[in-house]
Amino acid sequence: MKHLLRKSAAALVAAFLFISCGKNQAVKTEMFAPMAKTMKMSARADSAMNVMQDMAFEESTELPSESGQPRQDRKLIYTGNLTIEVSNLSDSKSSVESWIKKFGGYISDSFENTSSIRITAKIPSGSFSQAMQECGQIGKLKSKNINSSDVTEQFYDLDTRLSTRKVLLERLKKYLSEAKDMQDMLKIETKINDVTSELERMQGQMNRLKSQIDYSTIYVTAELPVNQNESGFVMPDTNSQLRQFFANILNFFVKFIFTALYIVIFGVPSVLFLMLIYWLGFGKVGLLRKLFARIRK
Repeated sequence: MKHLLRKSAAALVAAFLFISCGKNQAVKTEMFAPMAKTMKMSARADSAMNVMQDMAFEESTELPSESGQPRQDRKLIYTGNLTIEVSNLSDSKSSVESWIKKFGGYISDSFENTSSIRITAKIPSGSFSQAMQECGQIGKLKSKNINSSDVTEQFYDLDTRLSTRKVLLERLKKYLSEAKDMQDMLKIETKINDVTSELERMQGQMNRLKSQIDYSTIYVTAELPVNQNESGFVMPDTNSQLRQFFANILNFFVKFIFTALYIVIFGVPSVLFLMLIYWLGFGKVGLLRKLFARIRK
């Protein structure tokens, strides 16, 4: 009888413990459900925060083509400098403007004074070489030089970064639309603002770079002959005259010094030699004087 009572008691205790554990498990599940949901949203927000790092890694690990050449044609920026001598500034200015329009370009800057004009011309890069070849029609060409800068790597690097930032912005907007927690929304919106600002800055750089690639720059200087102004009057070259004046003074002193040196080197010994001859012949020694005296006797 006692044995049966012990078994019954043990069975009741086991049933009670089982029921208690089930209730506790239900309570725990109900308690941690919101926390799990919050952790899930936080993980999504953290994933959005790490998208930029993933994008940067993709950019840094992007490999060139198998041939080692750029993916597209090379991007070059051409710059030319022209110095032209003209007889009339008004006519030469019109000639420069016609020359620029002929190649589909435009004037971005200009400066003019009484003896020269300086014009900064933007010429389509496809017409750059031909424009530089025909520049001699404006006037007498005094100097011409051409410079080129290879910006291929810079161009495609910036293009890749722009593409990845656009993809990043779309992902962040998607995460923002799915976010439920206010804190996560604020974090994602902050990142969206940062990426948007960076995207606008990079787009501005790309626009400037494309403009420099598409339109070459030619600096044209048209100037009148030396000492001539627009009215045709030849101004005296005071600088040259002043330099000539000082050159003459310097030349005089140089000649004077050389003359003095000649006198010292050759004149003094000659005078001393003549004095010696006089002293021996007619001076105290008087050899010649004595000889002439005996001849007279």
